[in-house]
Amino acid sequence: MSIWNFYSSFHSAQTVQRLLTKHYQKLNVHEPEQTSYQNCYTFIYFLKHGENYYKMADTAPIMIKPVLAFYGISQLIKALLLTVDAHYPSSSAVLSHGVSTRKRKKHNYNFLKDEVKVQKNGLYRHAALNLFQLNHTPGEKFSMDSLLKRIPELSDLYQFHLQIPTTIPIETNDTFIIVHKEIANRYCITSKRLAEILQSQLHWMLSNEDVDSLYFSHSAEFHYLWKSSYLFNFYNKQYYLPAAKEDIKLMPEILIHYLVLYNLSMISRYETEWLYDLMYNHHSDDYVFIHQFMEITLKKIPWLTLMYLNHIFNRVGGSD
Repeated sequence: MSIWNFYSSFHSAQTVQRLLTKHYQKLNVHEPEQTSYQNCYTFIYFLKHGENYYKMADTAPIMIKPVLAFYGISQLIKALLLTVDAHYPSSSAVLSHGVSTRKRKKHNYNFLKDEVKVQKNGLYRHAALNLFQLNHTPGEKFSMDSLLKRIPELSDLYQFHLQIPTTIPIETNDTFIIVHKEIANRYCITSKRLAEILQSQLHWMLSNEDVDSLYFSHSAEFHYLWKSSYLFNFYNKQYYLPAAKEDIKLMPEILIHYLVLYNLSMISRYETEWLYDLMYNHHSDDYVFIHQFMEITLKKIPWLTLMYLNHIFNRVGGSD
């Protein structure tokens, strides 16, 4: 069954208005019933428009998949914003993409070394602030390498092609996140310092420890997944920490995919010759990373978005 079948319950204006009303009441939105009535169709149209982009991207040639997927993720994010910002868009300042990149690529261009830069206004910062309470600094830059390393489904590629480990497995159960103390040795720090970093950077709460492991509270799995407090592999259902200590920080995966897709969509539109040469001649590892990322993002983002909707609207059911 397609992931999009699970979205069908959110295509009923009657249901969406009821859900938004209840949700807006929790948020103390002024006149929640009237606001939900005004927003319910917009919410549905954002979801449907995103779905159509994703379905087109599924069957489109690889050279134009990024454009379709970028507009698809943008529409899904706009739908999610209506659950936290009842008056979105309140101004034209939040309508732009919110990021930029160098349009003309340098000679001997390497995709992994390319960067995107956060703009003062636009969808990216508005989503980061309202969905995740993250306030990215205008002008902040992210390399494709730093972003893709945080997608655990790509860890095998990094290991095979670049001989770089990007993830360290951890264990979870209904009660605890279990981090073996030997991981501290890989970071060249003490287990005490590791606990401090995980608490300060990821907001984990240390509950207990023994000779071998640190035990952190794991009371609400959704929040850890949604904020990418740990890295989750969609394929093998395993959990990870970044392999580099400096990468232990909150960076929600839906924002990572947005930034990478933005850059790829710009390449598709403005660097057509380079992209076609790569896709036909396979002259560098860029081909493998871009191809595999596109395979992952078309599956994982609709799943993450649905998980969010199911959670905030208390819907019992899955997208497995």
